[in-house]
Amino acid sequence: MIETTAIRDDQGALLVSTAEVATPRSANYADLLAELLGRKVPVEPLPGGYRLDFGIGEGLLNFGPESLSLMVIAYDGAALCNLRDALAVHLERLGHRDGLRVVWR
Repeated sequence: MIETTAIRDDQGALLVSTAEVATPRSANYADLLAELLGRKVPVEPLPGGYRLDFGIGEGLLNFGPESLSLMVIAYDGAALCNLRDALAVHLERLGHRDGLRVVWR
């Protein structure tokens, strides 16, 4: 089972799941992933990353010098699983030559 964290805001509980993907090309992969998913969902550029609004939750991409951090936030478990799968599948396809693997915590 994948570990999630529950936090609360003024609208109730939010489920959060994170992953850290080691790659020195993290900025490139964040750009590619945001461009690809931006064809279907709104993408907001942020300093050092992107925010993706999926409607059922959101994804945050943050790139550093040696890794790409992913965070998924949703109101229910089904949405959280769907968003984790979407980000992981797309990133792993983009990074198949570099052997990228997303492991959610």
